[in-house]
Amino acid sequence: MFTLKELSRPDAMLMNILPRQKIDTEAVYTQSQFVFSHRVDGKLILFNTLTRGVFEIDGEYHGQTTGREIADDKDLKTLLEGYFLVPESKDECAFYKGLFRIMHSFASVKGIQGYTVLPTFACNARCVYCYEEGMKPKAMTRETALQTVDYILRTRNCDNVTMNWFGGEPILGEDIIDLILGKLREAGINYVSTMISNGSLITPEIVAKMRNDWNLKSIQISMDGARDDYYARKRYVSGDEHYEKVMRSVSDLSEAGIKVVIRCNVDGDNWQRIRLFINDAGDLIRHKDNVSLYFCPLFSVRSSDKDVEIWREIIAAGPMIEEAGFHRCGYMGFLKGFRRNYCIADGNSVVIAPDGSLFACEHCLPESRYGDVAEGPADEEALNAFSRSDHIRDKCKACVFLPECTGFASCPVEDRHCIAVREMLAADMLEKLSRKTDLVVENGIAAKVC
Repeated sequence: MFTLKELSRPDAMLMNILPRQKIDTEAVYTQSQFVFSHRVDGKLILFNTLTRGVFEIDGEYHGQTTGREIADDKDLKTLLEGYFLVPESKDECAFYKGLFRIMHSFASVKGIQGYTVLPTFACNARCVYCYEEGMKPKAMTRETALQTVDYILRTRNCDNVTMNWFGGEPILGEDIIDLILGKLREAGINYVSTMISNGSLITPEIVAKMRNDWNLKSIQISMDGARDDYYARKRYVSGDEHYEKVMRSVSDLSEAGIKVVIRCNVDGDNWQRIRLFINDAGDLIRHKDNVSLYFCPLFSVRSSDKDVEIWREIIAAGPMIEEAGFHRCGYMGFLKGFRRNYCIADGNSVVIAPDGSLFACEHCLPESRYGDVAEGPADEEALNAFSRSDHIRDKCKACVFLPECTGFASCPVEDRHCIAVREMLAADMLEKLSRKTDLVVENGIAAKVC
């Protein structure tokens, strides 16, 4: 016997679509392949990666039962209704593929929801890990910018659009951003912006422009650890005060009401001095109200045998961020609802390169190009072939984290030990969730339990 306590409610839209499971009293039921279990303080926490529901179990639970037992036990019925228990013969991979198509189609009906624009491939840094290394530093011309505006006006799904500025270093294309957004304003289009930047070119004047003209709601700024590591990895073309300047700019952005996410790229080398970086950030960033920080292993680490080790250290070091006064980007993202898309490539967004090419992926891989802003999509088959999320890789079909991952093999990012890493992240999330005894989480939002 056991008692059941709900810690996180499932995705509401998904549960409205899912047919209610009927009890077959003659059937044998087993725990779903999409249920990740983890013990915290002697209690078993069950996390359904498909529905995003979380239950805490106190007592004896085996994960396998019969329809007759379920019919006589309200807690087993609850687990059945939440798809924690499924018939032993159920093909869950096929079930997920069908469900994904339905959920994805709901989002697709809305049309294009965001435009990721690269005003330039040029950058004032030469990051040692940059995946754009070798690309020509091409900048968008005024003509292409105007064609981009026309493309947005033709394809937007409503009068509100999201503009994501990327690069290169997008602030080097400041005049192009001004032009595109100015034309959208003239056309009566409401827009919000986001940006990914190294932050080195941000000035108080640009902060004012970001807030007032660009309607920038959030910006991700990439850094690379403590001062010496930062300069060794960024390799700026000129200037030697960027480290402190970026920190001050983060403070200015936060004070202006713009949310800032500092992404600190790490590997086994610069990690040894990460405490120094956190101390510097705590001292130099005066206004921290809108600042979050997280550590992210470089792609070279994620694809190596060192990925589990560095992720373990990242998880353990999380409290340092809060001690320095910043918001911690945790991994409650696991609970934000059914994942309808993994990235730009399988979502309702387009990438527009400096020459006006349309890409499925912000990495601007040649195989993901499918048209341009002047003529529109010219090769829908190339787009579909690149991001066929219903074609699940063989190694992923039985994985508990399949609903959290991408099913399409064209993705250039590959984690060497993806399951082990996700197990650690999920366990960390469940431990935090289970110890907040007066909270219940619904679609990633915590609320008091009455």
